[in-house]
Amino acid sequence: MRILALAAALFLAIAPRATAAVLERNAPVIVQAEGEPDPLTSVQAFRGRVPGIRPGAPRPVLYGRRVGPWLQYWMLFARQDQDLGLLRTGRREGDWELVQYRLDRGRIAEGVYAQPGGAERCGAESMRFRRGRPVVFLAHASHSAYFVHGVRDRPWPRPNDVADGEGRVIRRAPVVRIGGGRRGWIRWPGRWGATQAGRVPGEQSSPRGPAFAPAGAWADPAAWAAAAGSCKATLCNELGECDLEETLSSAVLAALGLAGAALLARRRLRASGTAEAPPA
Repeated sequence: MRILALAAALFLAIAPRATAAVLERNAPVIVQAEGEPDPLTSVQAFRGRVPGIRPGAPRPVLYGRRVGPWLQYWMLFARQDQDLGLLRTGRREGDWELVQYRLDRGRIAEGVYAQPGGAERCGAESMRFRRGRPVVFLAHASHSAYFVHGVRDRPWPRPNDVADGEGRVIRRAPVVRIGGGRRGWIRWPGRWGATQAGRVPGEQSSPRGPAFAPAGAWADPAAWAAAAGSCKATLCNELGECDLEETLSSAVLAALGLAGAALLARRRLRASGTAEAPPA
């Protein structure tokens, strides 16, 4: 029994160090866009407004965790300044983004990068690596993550995502391990920033932290990966390359919106007529 207890204690002491080493070894190289107004930062940028944050100066940091074969790297930005192109909507204080990788026999087999409206999933053969580390190209102001640099067409009225790879390159950002039952700021349910969405379509409130991320990325990394879109990589990474596809999707969405508004107005008119009709 004593031997088993010692073995268990040894495992508990070694396991966190092994996880930290794996996270450090596979941490991505971050390539920001030229002129990025809100570069990668750390939770210290929100100290005094979010509880449980240790003292220190803000600096580029990756927040990593391992869940089975998946390595997650969460990135924090002080603001998200990309809007929908209408009334400057979409801008907000605070922005959490995520990239994750699946290990197979100790090597990265695939990656999943958070992007507008979901994520993209690519195998290692479609990814870019620098000295064995995966590369993340971040889009200007939106911080959407892409596997290759370029410009992505997006449906109107959203602006195109510019991940030109011409900005700052962060080759070895420190990795701070999160998860593993730890509390503090990671379990704080509040919002990272003071932005409150109003009634104008497209406005967004400041986000909650990683443990409360939408789409279940924290609770089930495998399910989040399964729901991601198929790999485009070098497809649609030049301006106008997929413009027809985006234009058609915008037209379909606009047509559905107009049809829904017309149907709603018709129902209201009928309801109003019924309510005002005199009794027989």
